[in-house]
Amino acid sequence: MTLSALVVDFGGVLDDFGERSSGQAVDTEVETAPVARALEGLRARGVAVALLSNGEGRPTAIDCDRLFDVVAVSAETGFRKPAAASFRHVLGQLGVPADWCAFLDDEPRNVAAAVETGMVGIVHSGVESTLHELSVLFASELDEQS
Repeated sequence: MTLSALVVDFGGVLDDFGERSSGQAVDTEVETAPVARALEGLRARGVAVALLSNGEGRPTAIDCDRLFDVVAVSAETGFRKPAAASFRHVLGQLGVPADWCAFLDDEPRNVAAAVETGMVGIVHSGVESTLHELSVLFASELDEQS
């Protein structure tokens, strides 16, 4: 299977900094969060990256134009996850078939709905496991990063 696109939720995923040691200085800019940095690396290597959010607007904590090829926010599109139409809309915007795309969200019901549309699903339960899943699914792209 060849994956060429990744669709990501914002809240609970991109703003997750993982575990930090007590007393350690923490940079809390969302764009420095580990998953956001991984997306940047994937996009730089040709993977199409989209944001799919049920938010009221584009997140202001990140530079959406720099991190994403497509931004689909329910307030703008009229579609809310877990409705299949939300996934079909973002796939259409990316121009890829569902089976070429992975979907990453912290809500299992949203991931299940994406899988029902034919996408590969990743439930974000922690930074380390998500980065591992991304490295497995997009191995060739992440290997070039090393």
